[in-house]
Amino acid sequence: MSLPDSFLDELRDRVSLVSVIGRRVKLERKGREHSGLCPFHTEKSPSFTVNEDKGFFHCFGCGAHGDVIGFEMRARGLSFLDAVEQLADEAGIEVPRASPEERARDQRRATLHEALDAATAWYEARLRDPGGAEGLAYLHRRGLTDETIARFRLGWAPMGGGLKAALMGDRFPEALLIEAGLLHRREDGSTRDLFRGRVTFPITDRRGG
Repeated sequence: MSLPDSFLDELRDRVSLVSVIGRRVKLERKGREHSGLCPFHTEKSPSFTVNEDKGFFHCFGCGAHGDVIGFEMRARGLSFLDAVEQLADEAGIEVPRASPEERARDQRRATLHEALDAATAWYEARLRDPGGAEGLAYLHRRGLTDETIARFRLGWAPMGGGLKAALMGDRFPEALLIEAGLLHRREDGSTRDLFRGRVTFPITDRRGG
């Protein structure tokens, strides 16, 4: 069973993103946003921002991005459903119950979502690497600002690949990355990154997930 959008929207409204992240990150208010050191990579100057009004966090250093549910998934290593249950308990609202079959199916979807989110973050970080200069220059020539690039999580897939080596392992096995459309299987049975030498534009749902 997919959780109703109305329930997820209520959960996001009831749980303060700044409060949840503030338990792990020392945040300072700057205008309409908060900033601090990113909890997902080592940095000396803050590149991690939190926008309570828009309901998302973003790190300009490593590309980590998401809503309050996504933060709990990353910070605590939880699945989507486990993160929802933890936050719902904190907010004092009941999670709609699913059958074992529905829960297994939703867990599979969540795993695919996690793989795509991890790939998006990797591509975002590559755009800011020296090797992504060509892609970043192209986006700037098209009139896109750094704020727009960050908001829509645009990235760069290096010509030499690298996503497969970065993601593949126990958490994201090769078969899962193929199913997610991130790897391409050659005729000889080997696999390589599907996207190479191009700017990446992730397709998201209306909540940015």
